[in-house]
Amino acid sequence: MVSSKKIKIIEIIVFLFLILFPFGQIIRTNLGFLGLNIPLHPIDLIAGMAFLAFLIGDYKKPKAIKYIIAFLGISLFSYLISYIIFGAKEVYLGGLYLLRLFVYTSLFVIAWNISTNKNFSKTIFNSLIVITSAVALFGFIQYFFYPDARNFTIWGWDDHLYRLFSTFLDPGFTSIILVFGFLATLVKYWGEKDKRILFVLVVLLLAIALTYSRAGYLALIGGSFISFFLGKNLKKFLLFFGVFLLIIVFLPRPGGEGVKLERTASVILRIEDYQDTLTIFRESPLLGVGYNNMCYARAKYLGKIDLDSHACSGSASSLLLILATTGVVGFLIFLTLIYKIILNTKRDSYGLVFLSSLVALIIHSSFVNSLFYPWVMGWMGLLLAISLKPSKE
Repeated sequence: MVSSKKIKIIEIIVFLFLILFPFGQIIRTNLGFLGLNIPLHPIDLIAGMAFLAFLIGDYKKPKAIKYIIAFLGISLFSYLISYIIFGAKEVYLGGLYLLRLFVYTSLFVIAWNISTNKNFSKTIFNSLIVITSAVALFGFIQYFFYPDARNFTIWGWDDHLYRLFSTFLDPGFTSIILVFGFLATLVKYWGEKDKRILFVLVVLLLAIALTYSRAGYLALIGGSFISFFLGKNLKKFLLFFGVFLLIIVFLPRPGGEGVKLERTASVILRIEDYQDTLTIFRESPLLGVGYNNMCYARAKYLGKIDLDSHACSGSASSLLLILATTGVVGFLIFLTLIYKIILNTKRDSYGLVFLSSLVALIIHSSFVNSLFYPWVMGWMGLLLAISLKPSKE
């Protein structure tokens, strides 16, 4: 039984995280250390509080935690081995990003400890819808009043024009957050049939459309299909799919390459990135090159390096990134983790949202490195906390 003091601590940490969530990248700061700019996100600090609470508290752990620990363990081992390949000075930054995985795992675990409280779970679920709706609202404000992000390139961001990128400053990452919100709101609407919820659904759908993110579109279609399929509403999925296609057809095309859904430049870049990631994987296929060491792997094996780019340490595919950084061993452990989580997910409304969001994320992360994005890990971690079966170890 979780003590009232622990419950209070967990609630404070979770709700501080939720409050900061919609502000995305616009409240981040950079910390200079050993000649590198290390991005510092306030939500990481809040999740760090969860890590500290987990370390000093005696919290129960769900069955799935052993598979998460196995993946974290192989990631840590691979990272330590990478010191031999790249040297200590080059890979220390990857350790901070690896620590982030432990931190967000802790956020999930402490939230799971009080997920049996129905009021807490309901509040978390509703809050997840509220914060994604806030992201959509901020996105519309940005789209109509600040549609040009081309001057953001001096800080390493892409030059988006006439696209909804909201507080995350990137339409790709924004799209998956909005898709999560849409899937959660869809299931909530099925349960309550409230017209106000239907209005939120429409707002989220329009916001997703205005990101012009094809990865977001595919994630929305894939996640929605799972929702309708598991909810035994496949006929309504066809109606939804037709409506979304109409919205896409009538989207404005004010100018710029980004609003052209038929654009091929980004496709070519992704294919090149896949090839580069696989080349790096072949250099260390068993254990990989170490978590978040892609920048130095690109420099060593491909002769490419751009430390100022936000894409330097990642890959266009999160699954290929796992393969390259943790090797075949880490990749197989990760697949086992996903399988075990699916088996232990409740088949209620929360579980339905989690499973559909998981499918959407896997699709999206095949084109955008969104799997380990802090806001994605936080959103999915909290949703998983209220979706897992209550059996304990």
